[in-house]
Formats: sequence, structure tokens, C-alpha cells
Amino acid sequence: MSIDFNDYNPKTLSGVAKDAEAFAIRDLFYAAKNDLLCILSDGMSLTQVQTVLKAIAPEIEVLVFPAWDTVPYDRVTPNPHILSQRIDTLSKLVLENDRKKQRIILSSVGAVIQKLPPKKIFTNTRKMLKVGEKLNFDDFLHYAVINGYTRVEQVMESGEYAVRGDIIDIFPSGSEQPIRIDLFDDEIERLRYFEVETQRSTGDIQFYNFDSANEVILDNNTIKTFRSKYREAFGAAGLKDELYESISTGKKYLGMEHWLPFFYDDTLPTIFDYLPMADVVIGIDAENALKAKEEAINDHYQARLDALKISNPMTEVDTYRPIAPELMFLSVKEVLTAVHRQRYCILSNRVLPDTKDVIDF
Repeated sequence: MSIDFNDYNPKTLSGVAKDAEAFAIRDLFYAAKNDLLCILSDGMSLTQVQTVLKAIAPEIEVLVFPAWDTVPYDRVTPNPHILSQRIDTLSKLVLENDRKKQRIILSSVGAVIQKLPPKKIFTNTRKMLKVGEKLNFDDFLHYAVINGYTRVEQVMESGEYAVRGDIIDIFPSGSEQPIRIDLFDDEIERLRYFEVETQRSTGDIQFYNFDSANEVILDNNTIKTFRSKYREAFGAAGLKDELYESISTGKKYLGMEHWLPFFYDDTLPTIFDYLPMADVVIGIDAENALKAKEEAINDHYQARLDALKISNPMTEVDTYRPIAPELMFLSVKEVLTAVHRQRYCILSNRVLPDTKDVIDF
């Protein structure tokens, strides 16, 4: 591949069939000198590219950063597995930013357009447990609660934990299996993976680095920030909302992630802030998908505003008060501006004549 990512002039790779995106991305990765951020049109394209890359280039480290599986301004929390993937990737980008080896970061338009938690939450929430070291039982359970883990009777999926006597079962972000923590008094006697279905151990480990299970951290600072921003945005009318009352008491609320900007003092970063030096690949139809996503965000926001006008906040405690789109999402113009600040290449399935900046794949 004769593309030179050291040249800031935008390049277009033409004649790329949809099924060949992964092959083009592989070749562009070998031509790049930095991490490669790939913005694909949707989640299906992301999964397809990930699968093919694993087969044709198993030596390349690929991080996956999917979009939430919810619509904008939804009432439900994103799937725990998706949250786990996102948190695992963001944690690695923050905590392994001095590594020399290049990586491919596969993302989608839906993920890129959405703002993200501050980087500091990933440095502040990482917690290492090691066999033979002391562990305060109550402190660790408190850590699990404020970092988004949900207590259950039996651990089944990412973001859950269970307590049985001196044993803590927990399914960490980024792990394919849950971990069983065996305590002897206040000492970690054993750490081991186990299968969800059989509950049988699959192997011992000597240590593990735990990260948050949610993009919203519910500690004293974030609760205080949320209360202040919610009051500022919605006034006294919102003080009896179930969301406001639940967060005020430190309890998770279904779909609270859709008010992410209210939990943090800082202006929320984007994936481009996490990858300021990365070279960027714009997938086939990604620009059209970006425009469609912006329209969908605005439509959902307007629908929530219309519903709010006919609701009765005095009797409806679960009144949905949407935050302004610019707080949570980038505009098409902002995304393209961010891309243009970095070296980038556009994949096109059209056959275009070769020029200085167009190469026929």
C-alpha cells in the first residue's frame, strides 16, 4: 500500500468492496506509524471487520469500541457486555498510553459521535487485587457499588457481584469470565476464574486489575455534581423526579447513563481526545451514517421535549427531562473537524480515477 500517513493531505482509497473493508484496514495499518482509529458505518460493519481481521491478521492487536445498544434519550441502561467492552478499551487507551506497539481501534459512527467520561475516572478507579495481600471486605464492596457493579444472588454477566460468606464472586469489565475471590480472614487466599454456567473454577491467577463497570461513577463528588447540574438545567420542577431522588441517595437508576454530562465537572472528552495521535480511517458510507445519526439524535430529543410539554410533573415522578444534544453528542461538523485535525484516509466503494490523493485499492 503506497499511502503515506506522514502526509497530512487527505487520501481516498477507492474501489473498496464492502466485504473488503478489513483487508483495506489491514493494509492501511501496515502503512501507518501510529494507532489506527477506524470509524465504521455501524455495529454490523464493526463486527464483520473485527471477525475478518482476526482471521487475516491475528498478529495485530485490535481494540473494540462499540456504541451503546440504546437509542438516544432512551430509558434503559446499555447492555453490560457493551459497557464492559467500551470501558476495557478506554482503560487501555488511558493506562497504556506509553506503549510502543501500534493497535487498531475499531469503532462506529454511533460510538464516535457520543462524548465520553473524563480520562481521570479510569486512573482513579483501577484497583489491583493480589494473592497474599490484605483486603478490607467492606471497603471492596463499597468500591464495587460506587463503580457500577450490581449485587446479585449469582453472577451471570459483566458488572455483577455476589457474596457468599468469605467468598466474593465478581465479573469485571474486560474479562471473559468472572473471578472468585477467596478470603481467609482479611487476606486474599486465592483468585480464580470460573464458568458462569457450571460455577466451576477454570484457572488460578495471582493478581487482577479491576476497573469500573459503568461509565457513570456514583461517589460523593459525582452525586453532588449531578444534583447541581440537574437543578441548574431543570429548576425546582425536577427535584421530585425519580432520577434525581435516586441519584441523590447514591442509588443506580435505570438509564442514568443518558445524563452522563451531569455527573462530571469537566467538559466531556471524545474518542479523539483519547487518541490524539492516531491516524484515522473513515469506513464506507460512514459519512452518510454520521448525518443520519445526527438527525436521529435531534428527532429523539424533540420527541422527549414534546412529551414533556404534555406531561404533568406534579403527578408523574418519572418525568423524562432530556439534556441538550450538544452536551452529550458531537455534531457532524465537530466530528469532521476532529478527523481533519489528524491524518486520515477515506474508504470508498466507488471506482474513482487515480490522482495524487486517490488510490485504487
